[in-house]
Amino acid sequence: MFADPFLAELAHTKPLQRLKNIGFLGALDYIRASNGAGFHRRRHNRYDHSLGVAELALLYADIRALNRYDTRILAAAGILHDIGHGPLSHTLEPVFNANFGINHHKAGTAILEGKTPLGSEIQEIMRAYKIDLDEVVAMVDGTHTGQHAFLFGSPINLDTIEGISRSRLFAAKATRPFNPKRLVALIAAEAEWPAKAADEFWRLKDSVYNLIIHHPSGLLFDGLAQAYMSLEIAQFRPSNFLWNEEQLRGRQPGLFSIFAWARSSKRRALHRLSEKNPKIFEHAVKAPVRHFSVNESTSVCTASDLSKRYIQTKLSRSISIAELVGKNVMTKAATA
Repeated sequence: MFADPFLAELAHTKPLQRLKNIGFLGALDYIRASNGAGFHRRRHNRYDHSLGVAELALLYADIRALNRYDTRILAAAGILHDIGHGPLSHTLEPVFNANFGINHHKAGTAILEGKTPLGSEIQEIMRAYKIDLDEVVAMVDGTHTGQHAFLFGSPINLDTIEGISRSRLFAAKATRPFNPKRLVALIAAEAEWPAKAADEFWRLKDSVYNLIIHHPSGLLFDGLAQAYMSLEIAQFRPSNFLWNEEQLRGRQPGLFSIFAWARSSKRRALHRLSEKNPKIFEHAVKAPVRHFSVNESTSVCTASDLSKRYIQTKLSRSISIAELVGKNVMTKAATA
């Protein structure tokens, strides 16, 4: 995919290859289209997403005619930004964080610094091509102060542009068409901020979260996975965060059996699971609620204006698995 040998070598490192076996939407990837939610069956992974972000970075750099070093910093940040994700992506991360103090940001830093069993390939490649790893890390974590840092550190960033585009495909019929390359090209080429196109994207993000990520089926699958891990936490170790999903399935088949059960649309199956695993149904999870709105009274003149125009509100509520199952059943009935 990459003509630049620097990026090609990064893509073939062990930490990057690991992302091929980590689903992009976590537990939501195990929902099948026939469950009444109207979801597409194809699974995406964190590897494809990471390469997609790097591709958008290269598009921006090409239009802006950036030098090779700056181009490599941006593209490397794109390809490495999700390096620390654990199995089932964001789904299990809250449980790992609560019990072991581990999240994908901390794990990503450790991987990039060569402090994990995944090795130090990335560091070695950075040294060979004379790329400052600290500068790449600063770009990823939003602390870079350069002219192009907004591409990773602002509300409208390459990560979310690619990610929402990819998530939209999960329920494409329910959301408006979107071309991520077009938006990035407009950002790179226009002297003024492309407010119309960016505003449309931000409203699409609100739709994707409400129609897919926070759909009752999505919350149920996330909740089941979190409840299972919480109840079986004695079987997990901090090092498991570096597993991929194939390893997780091999060592925790019960979790994926619950996914298979939850895909059933029959009330009898729901009742059987509640009898077999009553503690799971009693378990409460934090269900996030996010809304994305545009403050049209604010114009974007500098990168700092982006967070004033593009507003995100995030709340959470505690809800039991039993309540989520009830909501999921009602949604299936309504869409049947």
